[in-house]
Amino acid sequence: MEKAKISAWQLFCIIVLFELGTSLVVSVGIGAKQDAWLAILVSLGGGLALFLMYGYLFRLFPTVPLTSYIQKIVGTYIGWPLGLLYILYFIYTASRILRDGGILLVNSAYNATPIFVINFIIIITIAYVIYHGIEVLARTVEIMMILFIVLGILGNASVLFSGIMDVKNLLPVLENGWKPVLQTAFPLTFAFPGEMICFTMLFPYLNKPKLVTQIGILGMLISSIILSYTIALNVTVLGVNMTSRATFPLLTTISKVDVAGILERVDVIVILTLIIGVFFKIAVYFYSATIGIADLFKIENHRKLILPVGILILNSSMIIASNTSEHLKEGLKIVPFYEAAPFQFYIPLTLLIVAFIRRRFNPQYLSK
Repeated sequence: MEKAKISAWQLFCIIVLFELGTSLVVSVGIGAKQDAWLAILVSLGGGLALFLMYGYLFRLFPTVPLTSYIQKIVGTYIGWPLGLLYILYFIYTASRILRDGGILLVNSAYNATPIFVINFIIIITIAYVIYHGIEVLARTVEIMMILFIVLGILGNASVLFSGIMDVKNLLPVLENGWKPVLQTAFPLTFAFPGEMICFTMLFPYLNKPKLVTQIGILGMLISSIILSYTIALNVTVLGVNMTSRATFPLLTTISKVDVAGILERVDVIVILTLIIGVFFKIAVYFYSATIGIADLFKIENHRKLILPVGILILNSSMIIASNTSEHLKEGLKIVPFYEAAPFQFYIPLTLLIVAFIRRRFNPQYLSK
């Protein structure tokens, strides 16, 4: 690992931008219809429980990443292959996010540009920042957080003053009871807050390790409120039917802005917001995969891995789905249950149980 540290504020900014990522521009939770905003808040409860589990494991091993302490908990013969699977999971997820970003940029602003070119520019920029280390990434996120806040204020003000919102679209609340909300919230726990599992690779860099739990909870809370508000905003402007049909509903919402015929076509706000979110979400997965490989294979300089990992992410983003519909279907119907759930819940829970039992009967075992 790098001999570098990041501050609590920097970690908070990374968590917020990471959690929002591409989630801001897609129809997250729309399965609950006009109660989608509520489903997101309910899913936060499960997400916080997952994060507390990750935090407990970190407190047991505050100086090493996930790929190291897996081996300490279940042994090298089981832990090493599990660590390798997590690296593949990080790479695959980074590829999906890169594909998401490329699709939106091509559909919204660069329809004459091949998606490969867009993805290449994104990944090469991220690789450049990661090459210079975690501290440079952390300083970059501080600057981008300010821009993200400014864009959010401008976007919301534009929608508000254009008079296109209809709060009645959010009614009736809980029309079909809690069942649709809970059915939607369960996979969202893994598709949204559960992605914090990759931060188990970054926590050792925090200069104040005792603040990990507080920072994580606050970051997830803020990002969930923003996401819940955003989906509610989309429903008030577009209605449930159009929001559910739109590939990128936030982009559709902002395209309807027209303030006195003077302020319109402010799509750039959404596009810039997406670029910021995609950048840092991919960066965290990219960096986690890189230091994970360095850890498992005992490579002293992780910078040697940045180029091959970046190429792998780029190529994977092009072959994981044959078209946009297939890509989105996999992300909503398959990934949360068959890919995210094992890596974000089942494996960490098993590690937690094994670590707890071994610590209970032999407090010195895990420190060896």
